[in-house]
Amino acid sequence: MTARSETTDATPEPAHSLTEWLRGRTDAELTSLLRKRPDLALPAPVDLATLANRASVRTSISRALDGLDAFTLRVLEVIVSQTSSGITTSGTPVASVETVQRWFEPEAAAAVASAVSVLNDWLLVWSDGAYLYPAGTVREVLGPYPAGLGRPIASLYAAINDVVLAPLLRRLSLPPATQPRSGTTAATAIVNRIGALLADCDEAERTVLERLAAGPPIGALRTISRAALAREPNEAAGPARGLVERGLLVPIDLSTVELPREVALALREYPAGDVPSRPPAMATAVPGTAVIDGGGATAVMETVRLTELLLNTLADEPATQLRSGGIGVRDLRRVARILDVSESTAALLMEVAFEAGLLASSHTTDSSYLPTTEFDSWLRRDTSSRWVSLASAWLGMTRLPSLIGERDERDKTIAPLSADAERHSAPSLRLSLLRLLADLSPDTAPAAPEEVLTRLAWLAPRRASASRPLAADTLDEAATLGLTGYGAITGYTRALLDGAETGAERAEINAADVLAAALPVAVEEFLLQPDLTAVVPGPPTPELQRELTLAADLESTGGASVYRVSPASLRRALDGGRTGTDLLQFFTSRSRTPVPQALQYLINDVATQHGRLRVGTATTYLRCDDEALLDRVLADMSLESAGLQRIAPTVVIGTSPISALLERLRRAGFSPAAESSDGAIVTYASDVARVPARPHSRLARVRATTISDGQLAEVVNRLRASERLAVAVAHSSTRVSQQVPGVTSASILELLRTAVRQERLIALGYVDDTGTPSQRTLLPISLGGGMIRGHDPDDSRLRSYPLQRITTVSLLED
Repeated sequence: MTARSETTDATPEPAHSLTEWLRGRTDAELTSLLRKRPDLALPAPVDLATLANRASVRTSISRALDGLDAFTLRVLEVIVSQTSSGITTSGTPVASVETVQRWFEPEAAAAVASAVSVLNDWLLVWSDGAYLYPAGTVREVLGPYPAGLGRPIASLYAAINDVVLAPLLRRLSLPPATQPRSGTTAATAIVNRIGALLADCDEAERTVLERLAAGPPIGALRTISRAALAREPNEAAGPARGLVERGLLVPIDLSTVELPREVALALREYPAGDVPSRPPAMATAVPGTAVIDGGGATAVMETVRLTELLLNTLADEPATQLRSGGIGVRDLRRVARILDVSESTAALLMEVAFEAGLLASSHTTDSSYLPTTEFDSWLRRDTSSRWVSLASAWLGMTRLPSLIGERDERDKTIAPLSADAERHSAPSLRLSLLRLLADLSPDTAPAAPEEVLTRLAWLAPRRASASRPLAADTLDEAATLGLTGYGAITGYTRALLDGAETGAERAEINAADVLAAALPVAVEEFLLQPDLTAVVPGPPTPELQRELTLAADLESTGGASVYRVSPASLRRALDGGRTGTDLLQFFTSRSRTPVPQALQYLINDVATQHGRLRVGTATTYLRCDDEALLDRVLADMSLESAGLQRIAPTVVIGTSPISALLERLRRAGFSPAAESSDGAIVTYASDVARVPARPHSRLARVRATTISDGQLAEVVNRLRASERLAVAVAHSSTRVSQQVPGVTSASILELLRTAVRQERLIALGYVDDTGTPSQRTLLPISLGGGMIRGHDPDDSRLRSYPLQRITTVSLLED
């Protein structure tokens, strides 16, 4: 069977339904439609009627509307809102392209025609050749006030009783009337006098009218009483009440008013309102690619450092998991204080680390959040690869960290890692914002974040209208994580974004390579100062940072990091297994400047004190040649609960585990060391707290659902074949239907035997396992065992169909 690729040269018959309109589309147009709306092709529709029904479903329509820009959406709203002279047999109002164009300024006529073409391509509007019809549930999805216009004045006043309308009729000098004539009389009079009524409005009243005319046409009003409507003309009234009393606003309940459509159209310069046909220009600056990438690289290094510090902090003291899921406020504040960042930044880092698979819940009786085993391998990678894994997780995660700390619908605070921060629209919002930035020149940045938000509001008004604060927070998150620099997208983020949109296999590798070139060269040395600080003139290598973090405390970051050496930091290094000789050799070999004599003395002093007090396992014991030191330990009030008891002048035993006793002695200001059974000093520390790695997001999660061109072509071919088969069945002279579902009749069996014997092509009405009916063509070769077997004429494959699932059989003409 040959697929239909183009419409015929003959003038097509006007379409009387959406299915007929689809039947008149070319294969290229149907393929384009399925590419724009992939939900229509999954699963593949069996025929064009199924495709038309699926395209009319509310969720599919809503998803398609989200992809329209403000002008195209307004054109669709105009088509829905107006009633033209063309009426279908069902009474549905329709509009012609020329009628729609008259609602806009003359210069926008071409843009309107282009927008109608786009709406046709998206199957949101179809035409019978003269008029335009909204598809399916478009009218319901757009809401009750398309184009920002209220209902006609006649329908509004028809719902108000004649007692309430009586004062208005008197003000308009109209005779009393009863329903339904009272509402009609008032509406007609107001429309006829609308120019004079508007001219009488003062500045405050005009402001109210213009705001409502721009849409939406609904406004709040304090409770309207009958006395308020009966107010005498010379009595003072607020602007909204004054407009109600003159009939320009209509009360629809005790606290809400609506602006009639006729009043709004009289106020607008053009009926469609003020919607530009082109996106607003974006004010920009040109900082240059080097500046942009440099600014982003600084944030990248800080993000990686803080993430490592966050996970090490949670390894030392895990965050308890709440019963409802997530991390509590107390743990969040503790982590933010240790990281020296705001709580919002700490929450963002937690969410990203969790999504990247570096953080997970222990899932025990008393669950807590701990680093995963993947964190150890992450630490061994370079800075650029570490950051790419974090940025990819942020792009794909269906969570909004900016919601943390806000109140949910139950008035409860949203906690980090809780289900309340879940929003499935988050990835598309991030990609939309980054696409806007990527459309700018690589050396260009928006003058202000508001420029990006304004452009987004035009490109995706349905999504942006409710998410402008979230979009602003998303831009802040991108800057914090280093995806942007000085408000512009960086070169390495462009490479990563390409992978998010197209699924490029090397996207993450390419982004890491670009970032590595943008980052300052890692340094392996530092400058020791007389005040016992070490200045690292650039980003340290992972090995240098690991050793410095162990032996010194970070004081400041930036282009150069400053670490301070103190007795406490040196004891930490000694507790970690380093010796005094190791520390002195480390500082000597890595410092470009001579090691200060004060640091040498400090290392020797701390190393000498370290290990004088020994802890071992009996239950637990302490051994020390300095009896006075043991006296001080026994006299320390903070160690009373350790159950220490002296059994010899130089030996004390206790009931606490060795690791707990070591920790308590260190907190009390002592410098104990653990020893083995033969008296050698050992590093006695508990295993690093880790939980099993968990699956995490990849770039594939943020890509839109895509179908290959080959698959789309196959779907269109099947639709065409289904149409041809339907025509062939309609013209078939021999057709038998199954009378009892699931019971094969003798007439069907006889027709199938005839087809096998005469080698005739047949069409089967068939119901699959899911109950979906379809038409199948078959060249039968055998009948038996409750099955009809034969070859599919399209691909010559052998097929088998259970007889009980066959509903009709038709012999097709050769």
